[in-house]
Amino acid sequence: MEEEIKSVIEILNSGGIILYPTDTIWGIGCDATNEIAVEKIYQLKKRSESKSMLLLLDNVNFLERYVDDVPEIAYDLISLTEKPMTVIYSGAKNIAKNLIAEDGSIGIRITDEAFSKKLIQRFKNHLYLPRQIFMVNHFRHFSMRLPTK
Repeated sequence: MEEEIKSVIEILNSGGIILYPTDTIWGIGCDATNEIAVEKIYQLKKRSESKSMLLLLDNVNFLERYVDDVPEIAYDLISLTEKPMTVIYSGAKNIAKNLIAEDGSIGIRITDEAFSKKLIQRFKNHLYLPRQIFMVNHFRHFSMRLPTK
């Protein structure tokens, strides 16, 4: 797995897009802070930027880096769910502008899948940045929008 992760990190560093396993299906991903890379996925999928995509994080503790305000209930829901769950949060930040929905929201899922989790962790360390995230553009699992204050 280490060699595959090194190869994928090179692709991500060059602004490329990848196909990788998630805990639901295979996802098309990129560095979610790179607007050009995000645009490549929109073009590949022939998808309008008004159709937002989601972020994949490796740890719930990093939600606050990408969302202005994480409601306490989000932490409860994530810890209680047994299946992959995407939560839609208001106030997205620190990601590519073309990844944020028109209303300023972003869907985020915490992955438990071994390869994607390790990839996210290694990509962060490789770039010496606070935390990098990936996005996928398809998901077949439970999603919910949390109320704003």
